[in-house]
Amino acid sequence: MYRKAFPKCEVTGSLEPVEFNHGGSTKHIPRKCYECSNLFEGECTRAMEQVQGYLSLDYGACRESGDCKPVLVEDDFIRSKVYVPAKCVRCRFLEYHANFGFRCHEDAKLWGCYGKALDWGHWSPELPNIGLESGHQISMDLLQSVQEKNEVEAIKIFRNLNRGTNIKDARDAYQELSLKLERHSQ
Repeated sequence: MYRKAFPKCEVTGSLEPVEFNHGGSTKHIPRKCYECSNLFEGECTRAMEQVQGYLSLDYGACRESGDCKPVLVEDDFIRSKVYVPAKCVRCRFLEYHANFGFRCHEDAKLWGCYGKALDWGHWSPELPNIGLESGHQISMDLLQSVQEKNEVEAIKIFRNLNRGTNIKDARDAYQELSLKLERHSQ
């Protein structure tokens, strides 16, 4: 889920909840987001070209303390394919939504039925959060393999993440990610 949070929002302002209507449903979002030009349909466009998608709004920090390094959620019923902050794994406020993935329901009465984005604290990914124009999934392992210039491993990871893709799709993704990593490391 860190892929929906980075790069972090740099906009300052009030986190006071403001009513927001979209698609027939009403929820609350932070005032700073409501007043921001990056708000689009309840999500943020702050780094569209980089991540190739929308990012979560910035709801500020939660009141739960703990480690924010990414870990997979795993319990008797779920083995996730996405990472959440370590402090959230056993938190009673962590809930899964089919459209939004894992969300925090601390103060659910305030923010509404979809909760708020997870709090990553001071942690940030070592590699830039980049996406593919094709919209195919990528992971930390894939980015690491691309950075290490291990094309064979990157192709394996890409094809496991994106079932039904072929070698050409994987090689194209490798090339695109290589260029983007190079651009962001300068």
